[in-house]
This record gives sequence, structure tokens and C-alpha cells, in this order.
Amino acid sequence: MTKLQEYFHTDWSSMTATDWFGLVFTVVIFLLMVGLYFWVLNPKNKDKMESHRTLPLDDDETNSERKDG
Repeated sequence: MTKLQEYFHTDWSSMTATDWFGLVFTVVIFLLMVGLYFWVLNPKNKDKMESHRTLPLDDDETNSERKDG
């Protein structure tokens, strides 16, 4: 084996349940993030995303109004 193959070699049979959970969890989160990026950056969804553009700022304004009133 070359050094690169040795570096990336995985002994699948010696992986514990925690290792498998981490692997599956990481792959699932990666796939969800890729799907989310495609959904958000899709030009068809631009109007939906733009309507929520100031949501964090609007939330802060309503909280400050409640404290003052």
C-alpha cells in the first residue's frame, strides 16, 4: 500500500457501536445540509427566502417592545 492508502485505510470489522453511530450521524447530517443548500439556493425559492430576510431583526423588535410596555 502507498502512504496515502495506509492513511485512509479503515478497519471496518474493529469499529465499535459508537464509531458506527458517529459515521451514520455524520453522513446523515452531511446529506441534510446538502439538501438544505439546494433548497435555499434554488432560484424558485428566492421569494420565500426573501420574505424571511429580516426575521431575526423583527423578533428583537417585538421582544424589546414587550419589555418597554
